[in-house]
Amino acid sequence: MSNDATLLGALAPAAPLAARMRPATIDEVVGQEALIGPGAPLRRLLERGETPSLLLWGPPGSGKSTLAAVIAAAVRAVPTSLSATSDGVAEVRKAVAAAAERRAHGEQTLLFIDELHRFSRTQQDALLPHVESGTIILVGATTEPPPRAISPALLSRMRTFRLAPLTQEDLTTLLQRALDDARGFGGKVSVDEDARRQLIGFAAGDARRMLTLLDLAVLMTPTGSAVTPNEVLLAAQDRSLPYDQSGVTSALIKSIRGNDPDAAIWWLATALEGGEDPRIIARRLLVSASEDVGNADPGALPLAVAAAQVVELAGSPECDYALAQAVTYLASAPKSPRAGEALAAAREQIAAAGQLPVPGHLRAAAKTYQSPHAMGEPFDVDQEYLPREIATKRFYTPSGSGAEADLRDRIAALRAARGKGAKP
Repeated sequence: MSNDATLLGALAPAAPLAARMRPATIDEVVGQEALIGPGAPLRRLLERGETPSLLLWGPPGSGKSTLAAVIAAAVRAVPTSLSATSDGVAEVRKAVAAAAERRAHGEQTLLFIDELHRFSRTQQDALLPHVESGTIILVGATTEPPPRAISPALLSRMRTFRLAPLTQEDLTTLLQRALDDARGFGGKVSVDEDARRQLIGFAAGDARRMLTLLDLAVLMTPTGSAVTPNEVLLAAQDRSLPYDQSGVTSALIKSIRGNDPDAAIWWLATALEGGEDPRIIARRLLVSASEDVGNADPGALPLAVAAAQVVELAGSPECDYALAQAVTYLASAPKSPRAGEALAAAREQIAAAGQLPVPGHLRAAAKTYQSPHAMGEPFDVDQEYLPREIATKRFYTPSGSGAEADLRDRIAALRAARGKGAKP
């Protein structure tokens, strides 16, 4: 990599290790195989030397800025970079004016805006005419979910690519490259195995964090000695990992779904210690109570609702007890996704065959409707409730898990009494 100006600025000889090790081409990029691997969508675009406006969505250190620089080089566009944290409308107008002048001379401009979600909706919408006219190729970077953070009008004009956190294998490759490559330490520095594991662990999928720690740890290591865990700890100072909101909340719900209350309470603690809003946790638990536990334990949903109410009424940290109670209960309760699966099956039927008219005897004030209330126990009547075209369809198949087994047996008994068998 040369010291020439790039999207990310000129590379000074004493630049930090993370900056010196930035890939110059798509083949140097580590990770993100779903985007840039053989035949992947972003690679195909860059191999053609052209790209639409893009939104790169991913956690810190996953390579958003790096990919933006690689994209600018691949499409041979003049790179311009802004940051939504420090630049405003005036800087955007100046960049667009320069881009319009270049376009008049046959040159493209790629405008990279880091932290695009920090622009207001009005500021984001101000980019629309320039994206639509082709004055700029806009590449935005965000750590926030696009539907929540980006203007719908702007989002509809951009192709969104989601970047995943780098894996341990990816970080291992980057660490070794930094030690061997002339842009890094050129083989003059060694790191023992424990220190390597520590660097990768502290990184939590963030390449920039790992390389920054390595750079500082090397400075703290006596000349001629290998970097050890002691130097890594001195460099890290704060031994806590950056909070990965989407990853932690996902792990929490999957632990509940997997019937592991110990893992679930661990991820709840991780979320709370990471500063997560308890209301976000409560909302996820409300969904899990229906999606994962469902009719196997009908008491799960009221408990999750109660926990959510405690969050609103008591606030943090008092609500932590209610969240802990709900999490451990949901993780320990029997599970059944059959209610949600029934809804999905009904929606698929509607998508495939369309909506059907309501049978006449089910319409309001229908004279032919027979009320089960008038029939005595078990308060059931042999009468069609589905449209005739799908009268034999079975959408809900109760499981044998927990309380849902009772529902399964009751429905089976009623169907048998009506003289109906299962769906052929």
